[in-house]
Amino acid sequence: MPILSDIPADIRRAACAFHEAGHIVVGWHHRRYITHAWLRPPYGSSGETCFEPYSRGFQSGNPIDLQRAEVEITILSAGYCGEMIYWNEEGLKWYPGAIASHEDDLQQMMPYIALLQPPDEAGLRARCANAATAILYRPAMLAAQAAIARRLSDRRRIDRDEVDAIIGRANG
Repeated sequence: MPILSDIPADIRRAACAFHEAGHIVVGWHHRRYITHAWLRPPYGSSGETCFEPYSRGFQSGNPIDLQRAEVEITILSAGYCGEMIYWNEEGLKWYPGAIASHEDDLQQMMPYIALLQPPDEAGLRARCANAATAILYRPAMLAAQAAIARRLSDRRRIDRDEVDAIIGRANG
């Protein structure tokens, strides 16, 4: 398995763009829209997707909020799933295996997991990852993810209007 620093910068940037595009596409599917997403300078090998904030917080006894919490875990899982689409579809020799770049997503899941208090946390995360993967592998979503990732990789930033246009075109 290659050392992460041995992977060429353009390949790492493309993988990161697919990671962020995974969050964006699955979020869009669940009507969680971004304000913007970007790849951090200087190389774009890490990124961030910023979603519009909720108008209210989460309450543990509210079934709607529990459902929203699971959606958030699904969206957070979508980054890793989206990146794996890049590595698998491209057939690149550089796949780094389990990498630490997903730790941030896992940390962001923790408040939602705490709210849900699942008897099987690993099972919940697996279910959410499977749901994210199912969304991402729909042909229109694969096309949208690739187009969003290209835009992110080339320009290092994307806004909601661009995402809406790309996904609208992909969904015909």
